[in-house]
Amino acid sequence: TPENMVFSGCSVTNGKGKGVVCDTGMSTRIGRIAQLIAGSDEGKQKKKCGCLPDMSASATPLQQNLEKLGGRIGIMAIAVCVVIFIIGVAMNRTDPANPDSPAWLYMILIAVTLAVAAIPEGIPLCVTISLSIGCSDMVTKNVLVRKLAAVETLGSASVICSDKTGTLTEGKMTMVNM
Repeated sequence: TPENMVFSGCSVTNGKGKGVVCDTGMSTRIGRIAQLIAGSDEGKQKKKCGCLPDMSASATPLQQNLEKLGGRIGIMAIAVCVVIFIIGVAMNRTDPANPDSPAWLYMILIAVTLAVAAIPEGIPLCVTISLSIGCSDMVTKNVLVRKLAAVETLGSASVICSDKTGTLTEGKMTMVNM
């Protein structure tokens, strides 16, 4: 860095001067630091599956477990639908309303219907209700919560370390004995 370089975060206390802007926005040094803090590689956001951004770095343990559960339910639903389709075609099951239609067409309709029915729409509702009940219990015990994600992460903690004032000042503590 040249000695005559001034950054946007610097304060000038007195004197006169002229400046030339070299970079703006995320191209500046402060912008690069912000990118490093955000965890993105040179401003390019990582993609999970083509078009969706990868948010797994900031996901809470509850969100990670719900994502795994959703994946397992989806795989099981597809497997069951494929088995039902194969069995139905092998048994030559046709549409009772239209017996002249092919069995595979009717079984595709049945398999898609089963796949749609297997998706649990109530899981987000149940999780939200259980988290709100937990938060209301915490309010009765005078717990101050600024971010709900902190409560979700706290649910997976097995040991909480604090100093004599009850706060974590630097986020760096070493356990000596247990």
